[in-house]
Amino acid sequence: MQKERFWIFNQFKVIYFALLALIILGFNFILNDALHEKIHHSGQLLVKQVFELEIAPSSNNKILAALVKNEGFMLKPNSSLTHFGHIIKLEREVYNYKTLSLNLYHPPVWIIESYLFILLNLVMFGAASWFYRWWNTLHVNNISRSKNLLASTTPSVKEHNTQVVKVLKNFELSSLYTTAPVCHSLFVLVQCNCHFDNNIDKEASFEVLMVKNFSELSGVSVRLLNCGNLAITLSEVPFSELERYVQHLHKSIFLACRNYQKNITRKDIKVGACDYRLRADQTTVYQLAKAALVLSQRSLLKHCHRLPLNQSQTRVLSSKQVIDNIKKHKFILFFQPLFELSSGDILQHEVLLRVRHSKHGLIAARYFIDQTYSRQDTLILDKGVLIQVKKLLLAEPSQLTVSVNLCSDSWINKKFWSWFSVQINDFKLSSKLQFEISEVEFFNHHEALKDVFVIMKKGGSRVMIDNVKCSENLMKLADHQEVCGLKLSYELVHLVDEKTQNQNQIKTIISISNTLNLPVFAVGVETQKELLMLTKLGVAGAQGFYFSEPLEELTQAVFH
Repeated sequence: MQKERFWIFNQFKVIYFALLALIILGFNFILNDALHEKIHHSGQLLVKQVFELEIAPSSNNKILAALVKNEGFMLKPNSSLTHFGHIIKLEREVYNYKTLSLNLYHPPVWIIESYLFILLNLVMFGAASWFYRWWNTLHVNNISRSKNLLASTTPSVKEHNTQVVKVLKNFELSSLYTTAPVCHSLFVLVQCNCHFDNNIDKEASFEVLMVKNFSELSGVSVRLLNCGNLAITLSEVPFSELERYVQHLHKSIFLACRNYQKNITRKDIKVGACDYRLRADQTTVYQLAKAALVLSQRSLLKHCHRLPLNQSQTRVLSSKQVIDNIKKHKFILFFQPLFELSSGDILQHEVLLRVRHSKHGLIAARYFIDQTYSRQDTLILDKGVLIQVKKLLLAEPSQLTVSVNLCSDSWINKKFWSWFSVQINDFKLSSKLQFEISEVEFFNHHEALKDVFVIMKKGGSRVMIDNVKCSENLMKLADHQEVCGLKLSYELVHLVDEKTQNQNQIKTIISISNTLNLPVFAVGVETQKELLMLTKLGVAGAQGFYFSEPLEELTQAVFH
């Protein structure tokens, strides 16, 4: 069906341009004939005038030449024009009136009335161009609707098996750009210092405006708050397009307000936005959008601010509920792939914990992991995760490394490492296991971790330094052979294409890591611009929602 539409559209283009050429030629011929008839009529009137004035062509040649020239004719070919005879050919016509006959010359019609031909062709080309662009836009919209319909009928990712990962391994980096974007919702508060007529329904007018300007989104709603601000919700906005949508919303409202108040400026429209995922706490979302609006109000230059709803801003589960669910095995593991930028291969998977909640479904670890846990609780938590990872590695034939983030207390908990050393004895695949520790924790406790590294080395496990923010302590890693790589902090990666300071910091980190022969990876990559900049800076690999959402398929053989 799609191929047929493309074929029809291409056929239409051929026919359209052929008809366009014929129509333009036809109109030019018609105009040429009309103007030529006008010149012929002028010549006839000139001959009549000469006859009535009784001017003899032979004796009064100068007077006759003046009359003829005044009407745009010539008695003889102009020498200056004959030099361009291969381009401009003078037309000769014989005009008769009663007993008088004159041979007169004149330039071609398209020279005399050239401005009319230019105007005609400009108008026709402009109309043709407008019509073609309108038709092309209509065609693109039809294709988009077809793709959306196809996407809605495409089976869920859950229907695929682990071969999805194997196919990705053979792709080049550019193929990763086609990953379906993650979508967030945008809650926007707008302060509009514009004076509207009392008869205008402000809420309804702006809702029509938003629906018209964001017709591609699945849901758009507008509410007028008691304080006079507008509350706008845009649903299913692609994650990589969030900032552009906020800017576009500001521009749309500004242009609409200018129709009511000509002297309004962009600084009179202030926007505060919060992007969030499904089931987010609405009170927190509103507070973040309000905080973003305050930032916009205080800024003279930046009229739009956006604050994301991140892991530290909402808690669905208490620490007690988390541990109870771990004990009852009410959790599941997802896996975030880490891609090598030079080849597009998947290097490893980072384990991500999801705890089941009766009301909210699967809750990501970022919404509860930063709470206060006792040492016994962290022991239960990390042991539960590692037991499931062990089952996975024994069940899966994949050679990829699995990377696990441990709670900070577990790194210095002797009970945990005693338990882990026992696990190694009957677990021959620990070389596939890798542990991640934050830069701060590593350098604060690296002396106390020496025994831990001995245990890990025994099983062949390695350490990845996570959340690297600066290069200050990196040279100390020369004495730690157990470290296999570095992961940049999200703060350094986010909007790195726009932040020169972050780029310089990453360059320094990569420079030092190269001397240590340690690869540097980026986490939380969300946009193509970030990825291209990170590649340019020399980052070896990256992970994030731009490439793929966490994969559940790898756990299907274990959790049923």
